[in-house]
Amino acid sequence: MRAKDWASTPLGPVESWPVELRAAVRTVLPSRIPMLLWWGPELIQIFNEAYTPLLGDKFPDAAGQPAARCWSEVWDQLGPLAEQVLGGGGATYSEEMHLLLRRHGYLEETYWTFSYSPVHSEDGTVAGIFVATNDVTARTLAHRRLESLRQLGTLSLTGADTITDAARAAVTVLSGSADLPGVVAYLRPDGTEDRLELVAAYGDQADTPPDTLRKVARTGQAERVAGSVVLPLVVSGQAEPIGVLAVGVSPYRELDEFYRVFLDLVAARVSAVLGDALAYTAQRTRASALAELDAAKTRFFQNVSHEFRTPLTLLLGPLRTVLDRHADVLPADQRDGLAAAYQAALRLQRLVDALLDVARAEADELHARREPTDVAALTAECASMFRAVAERNDLRLRIAVDGAAGATVALDREMWAKIVLNLLSNAVKFTPSGSVTLTLDVTGDDVTLTVADTGVGIPDVEQDRIFDRFHQVAGTRGRSREGAGIGLALVADLAAALGGRVTVASVPRQGSTFTVTVPRIAAVSPNGDLSGHDVAAKLAPAFLGEARQWEPAGTTEPRDGTRVLVVEDNADMRDYLARLMDEQGWLVDLAGDVDTALALIGAKPPDLVVSDVMLPGRDGLDLLRQLRADPRLVRLPVVLLTARAGPESAVEGLRHGADDYVVKPFHPVELIARVRVHLELSRLRETVLESSEREAEQLRAALDSRSVLSQAVGLLMATHRVDADTAFRQLVALSQHRNRKAREIAAEIVADFTAGLAAQQES
Repeated sequence: MRAKDWASTPLGPVESWPVELRAAVRTVLPSRIPMLLWWGPELIQIFNEAYTPLLGDKFPDAAGQPAARCWSEVWDQLGPLAEQVLGGGGATYSEEMHLLLRRHGYLEETYWTFSYSPVHSEDGTVAGIFVATNDVTARTLAHRRLESLRQLGTLSLTGADTITDAARAAVTVLSGSADLPGVVAYLRPDGTEDRLELVAAYGDQADTPPDTLRKVARTGQAERVAGSVVLPLVVSGQAEPIGVLAVGVSPYRELDEFYRVFLDLVAARVSAVLGDALAYTAQRTRASALAELDAAKTRFFQNVSHEFRTPLTLLLGPLRTVLDRHADVLPADQRDGLAAAYQAALRLQRLVDALLDVARAEADELHARREPTDVAALTAECASMFRAVAERNDLRLRIAVDGAAGATVALDREMWAKIVLNLLSNAVKFTPSGSVTLTLDVTGDDVTLTVADTGVGIPDVEQDRIFDRFHQVAGTRGRSREGAGIGLALVADLAAALGGRVTVASVPRQGSTFTVTVPRIAAVSPNGDLSGHDVAAKLAPAFLGEARQWEPAGTTEPRDGTRVLVVEDNADMRDYLARLMDEQGWLVDLAGDVDTALALIGAKPPDLVVSDVMLPGRDGLDLLRQLRADPRLVRLPVVLLTARAGPESAVEGLRHGADDYVVKPFHPVELIARVRVHLELSRLRETVLESSEREAEQLRAALDSRSVLSQAVGLLMATHRVDADTAFRQLVALSQHRNRKAREIAAEIVADFTAGLAAQQES
């Protein structure tokens, strides 16, 4: 400022400056914030050192220069504000004003927050203007760029069917950014490496050389080309970029470090959008495939359930007819076999009906057909049918329906009966001892059924899943391992179809309480039979027949002969196997679980074990491992039975040491033949082992005898100073003379020598 020739400016020599100008200069120059002073009608500029960086190339010419000349490119915006102050209009304030300045060799986009304040002379007129200014370009650009990135981050992909749609949506968002005058997006088509396909573009973007596009797509490294930057689009999980983004650079901003970081963030955000689109598309495809699979599964359940009904009808009808008409004349074993077949067909029918209900529920076709029902009578009728089953299993069954006595409700009788029967069947199955209590209450709005037991209970982590279809709690010990895992799921579906829900409260080893709540719907004009006795009579036999299979095996008396231990939790299958073995003249012991089987084996080991793999509690493989770990039972033949088909199951059983592995259903002749073979092989093996042991004993005796004879011959040779042949002849002569075996004579010679030697040592 001192070096400036102020005399050549309209202000004249410094010595002639008015006191107001001198005072203003003393305020401006020492300040450490950018300050500018305009003085006189031409607004001659005086500024401090802190202001010089804001001038750029305009410094040092700006010193003493009229404001209109220094800021000519933007004076159309600034001039009116200055005129307002000079004319006595008072101070002005402008915030983030957009100015295109030429201060670094190009027209630059800048933003300023500033104020113009009047400097008055002694006579009160405005002699100059204080300009307090702040360059907020960096802050304004940062906010603007962050907003662009934020909009990309909140981009919704719900309408994007493909990754191309996502790329177009991202480019549309970027089209509103002043920092990106043009954007072109290229994607690599599926299955191609060198070809890029233009999918979206906006702005006056110059064509980018194809070689540059391919290079970026191949290397994953950004390239600068003329007025644009080509950036790779990289998605997690992809070995190479899935495309490139060519973005134009604003001609009003230098491509500095901050601008370049912004472009990199744009490419990263677009890449994330494309990655999300790929994941969304994959998820949607997977969901569609699962939906198709679920629909196919539902159709399969419906079709196979319908297909099973015809052969089941042809089985149940004739079996029932034979049992009703000819049971008295049939031999006991044939009658028992037909009865078991009938019960098995009933159980299969129940499973088919349950699968059909599950399929209807999945297809949203499980609809209630309500009719006036005495809900207390129907519930009591279903529950009372389990009384005999409970007694046979040493359980107390309590039925409390007084809270619903006389209540008539519009209800689907068959659905309600299935809920009651399923819950009671489940309670009996998983309650080894104690009681099962059924309670029914009807209030003003609800019908509430509660089935509580003192059984094994359900772990906390499993309670949210027990109503899932086909889910079974692992490690829970019931009366049987049989079951498809659809009973409780069906209860939930039926309760939902009735407009209600089912809940459970359970404590492991203390019991469970299932509660079904459905809305009470008043019956219209009730008439006829309201008890639903026919429904209970139709549905209960299948549940009761299955429950009978859980009865424990009876005890057997010890007997002599070939003994076979049958371990099977299904009572009908256990009886069937017992009949097959008994027909061969074998003695049969029966067990329904591993613990009972081990107790029988401990009392008297059988000649062979036939065991099912799926047993309540510990399974057949556990039994096999325990037998193989016992040295006394390691050679006991074990034949495993399983319902699992396939070589993997057989390998698993044989790997654990089973002698044979038979898959259900099996032909009885084949099973008996395999059991007989293993019995005979076992006898042969034991005979050979026993013979080998006898031969080994004889060999040891012979070796002992030869050792004694050799010692005696040696003593005779030393005593009589003869050779071995002469000593041996002497021993034979002694044997003949005394009429005793040579081994005995040799033993006496060795004993006498040993005794004499001991006497010498004592003396």
